[in-house]
Order: sequence, then structure tokens, then C-alpha cells
Amino acid sequence: MKPKLIVLVVVLLIVAMVPALAMAAGQAKPQRTVRVTIDVTKPLGPQLDAQLGVTSKGVRAVYAPGMPAPRANNSVQPNAVYALLNTSFEAPNWPSTSGNADGFQFAELGLSWVGWDSTFYRAKRGQQSLYSAGYFNDPFVYPFYENDMESYAYYPMDLTGARRVQARFQYRSDTEFGYDYFLWCSSDDYTTFLCDGHTGSTNGTWRLVTLDSRNSTIMADLLNEPFASFLFIFVSDYSNVDEGTYVDAFRIRAWGP
Repeated sequence: MKPKLIVLVVVLLIVAMVPALAMAAGQAKPQRTVRVTIDVTKPLGPQLDAQLGVTSKGVRAVYAPGMPAPRANNSVQPNAVYALLNTSFEAPNWPSTSGNADGFQFAELGLSWVGWDSTFYRAKRGQQSLYSAGYFNDPFVYPFYENDMESYAYYPMDLTGARRVQARFQYRSDTEFGYDYFLWCSSDDYTTFLCDGHTGSTNGTWRLVTLDSRNSTIMADLLNEPFASFLFIFVSDYSNVDEGTYVDAFRIRAWGP
């Protein structure tokens, strides 16, 4: 084959490959949303297996169950609208090691010590967000979560007398699809949690979640409850990690009777 013909064939092959490469580069990562109910007094892994199916890697890990239940500290009085929480996880209240953290409490129940805390690495509003691997980790050095995580960030409330409750937040997430999960949950007893969640990738975008007790089972479960709590849970299995989940612009409001 003549040299000029060889060059022409190579050029034509490269031109033919460009659309395929561009399509592959622009292809969205998989994702899906889920709903689960979990009992914190029992290991989380088997509960996820039962409701989401056993993964191709086998059953999920079994960690020691149990989460401390704080006393509720935000009372709702009648005939008013209360902005219980409106945070972008900014300083000086954050990071949580500052001793305030807007009333949030935390628990790490997996084998990893890494968990939820604020970070400057990404933000939707302001300069910081709540990051699933912000505690015991520097995302500017290692922008990934860890294996074997079961991390809780929860906001306790006394909603005695509340007749309507609303929560709103934005999240951006990249997790191992089908294996690692970001969950947002409610509980009225610090034992049983009703959760919606996400696995996979939001593909570089922030997603808005708005929950209202008028049409959300998660929020309706909190009405008139003295030991109510809204939670973010991040859980990962024993292999493969991604960047993780960021939460920002989080607001909770309640209406009295």
C-alpha cells in the first residue's frame, strides 16, 4: 500500500472514531432513587440486602447497631411558622468540631471513622457544604469517601403541636452505583427510620429535594412528635469508592396548629 493511501486510511479511521469517543465521554453515569425503612437497633447491611437486593459482591457487611438518642431541643409553640433550620454549613458554626454545628449530631457506625462534616471543596450556596467524607478526611488531598462507611448526620427536634413540617435541600452525589447509598430519612423514636435515597451519580449537577408533610410520608411521620429527627445517612460497602455526596442550602420549617 502506498504511503499516501496509508495516511488517508488512518485519517479516515480517526475521523470515524471521534463521534464514538465523544459519545462515550458524554455518556451519563447510572443512577436511581430508592425508598427503604431501617431499624437502627439492627445491623444496616442485612436490611438493605432485604429491601434493595443482595449485590453481585454478596451480602453487605454487618456492623454493630445502635445510635445515641439526644434529647430534643427545638420546641414548637402554637399558631406560628418556625424556621427551625436554615443553613449552608458555613463558619463559624462549622466544621462540627467547633462545638456548635447548627444543632446537628453525628454518629459513625461503620468500620471507617470518616463521616459527615463541612467542606470548602464544593458548595451550592455560600462557600461550604456538608460532605459525606468531610470528617477525618481532607478532600483537597483525598476527594473520595472510604469503604465500610455508615455515617449519620441528624438534626433533633421537638415537634409537639406541629401540624405541618417542610424540609428542603440540594445535593450532588457520586457513589458506586447499586452498592453505596446516600439516604435522607425521618424518625420519631431514634429507632425506625423512613428513608428515600440515591445511588450512582447526579453527573455533576445539584438536585433539589423538597419534602412536605402534606404529601411526603417521611415528613408526615414527624408531626406532633416530641423526639423527631431528620437524618442524612451515607453507607458504603467494602470495595470501590467515588467522590461521595454533598448537601447544601438545607432548610426545615414547621407550622403550629
